[in-house]
Amino acid sequence: MRFDIARQPLVPAFLTLLLIAVVAMRGADPHALPDRIIPPTTDCAAASGTETPPAALRERNDAPGTEPAETENVRPGLAVRMPAVWSSQFQHNHPGWARWIGGLLLIFGGMCTGRLTVRNNLYSVGTCLAIPLYAIAACAPGLGGDFLTALAGAALLAFATKNYCRSFRNGYAFDAVFRASLYLGTLPLLQPAALPLAAALPLAVLIFRRTLREAAVACAGLLLPAAALCYINWGAGGEFSAPLSYLGTAFLAGRPLALFSALPLPNLLPTAAIGALGLLAALFVLSDLYAVGTKPRFILIYNIVLLALTAAVLCGPGAVRTDTTLIAVPAAILLPFLFVRIHRAIVWPLYLILLAFTLISSILQ
Repeated sequence: MRFDIARQPLVPAFLTLLLIAVVAMRGADPHALPDRIIPPTTDCAAASGTETPPAALRERNDAPGTEPAETENVRPGLAVRMPAVWSSQFQHNHPGWARWIGGLLLIFGGMCTGRLTVRNNLYSVGTCLAIPLYAIAACAPGLGGDFLTALAGAALLAFATKNYCRSFRNGYAFDAVFRASLYLGTLPLLQPAALPLAAALPLAVLIFRRTLREAAVACAGLLLPAAALCYINWGAGGEFSAPLSYLGTAFLAGRPLALFSALPLPNLLPTAAIGALGLLAALFVLSDLYAVGTKPRFILIYNIVLLALTAAVLCGPGAVRTDTTLIAVPAAILLPFLFVRIHRAIVWPLYLILLAFTLISSILQ
């Protein structure tokens, strides 16, 4: 009996995920310069170590192909560390723990995505292919300097997607929509470029046919993380709206489509390949939409929309290499639909090329 990659069982899928996680964390550099330069905030924030050190700013400014970081615009009123800054500081100060946590986040995100596909029988065949594809799509472009932030953001999007899909059922689903929106609302605090993903909430409400009551609960979950951070900042002596001002500034920093010109070619090629394969899988889904059941059909439609939203994130002005991991969630859910419908002679080399490139990229990053 020949092994079929497109109909991959759980054990080899998990072992591939574990292999990628180990190699990626072994190759990650916890002391690398962050992809997103954090400008100075206040004297309180500077004393607590939330700003990028001047030496790192000068080194980043001198690097070829990068724009000078903003160092003059001081942001009054931000008295606490932003979650993205805390994650970067933790990675730098505790490299061992950062690698362990990053590897676990990659494994949890992959297993969460794979369980979603198997539980809802999205492809009409039994396959756990989404598990290794999640790790491939997350690690092939390179994790960048803030690998802990990148993997945490991808895991948050995976958890949000799982709970939104779980809300598609008879009766109320307050718990599912609240949890999903809570994860989605936390994501921009780690990756400000992910602000357009907030549109996934109203789209999930429409696609999964949720009521106005559930939509109100979902909006409360979406706004709760930012509101809590504003309240904590106000309680620490800063301005209540300072975190929101920071997120807006970080989101608008740079030029649209600047990420694609800033990415090195070895990082740009896998990002483009995964995006192209995701688009091709979306076309396969739309052309064969009624070959699956009702719930799988709506879940696949939602992930097509999510793929478009993540593409919009990468095209935004504040996008950096850290944000490329977000495409892992919709790509891992859509690509198996393509792989189980094309010839095995194409699937084998395509999968092995992606896997080999991911391992090589993880070792050399």
